[in-house]
Amino acid sequence: MQSKNLFNTQELSSRLAQHVVNSTQSSTWSENLLSENIFDASEINKFSEKELALEQRTLLITQFRTMNVEQLLSAMQQHGLPWRIDMDTDYSVAAVAY
Repeated sequence: MQSKNLFNTQELSSRLAQHVVNSTQSSTWSENLLSENIFDASEINKFSEKELALEQRTLLITQFRTMNVEQLLSAMQQHGLPWRIDMDTDYSVAAVAY
């Protein structure tokens, strides 16, 4: 029997990145982009708030996609993003049988 993934890490990474962007202020985005040496201050000052949000979201998605499942779930808990597991039929039957 082939092992199945319970989590779509790409989807979780995107959802978590969007949640973090939505729950933080744009000044935090600027600081984060500066501290990661993505842009310098003069470049950041030229961005609109929408552009900053897109840059921050892209950075976060990239960071979250490099995490393993345990790290990603820990980050979700740290940032207060609720999650659930959708069990397919095979897992549901196994759980009921147990």
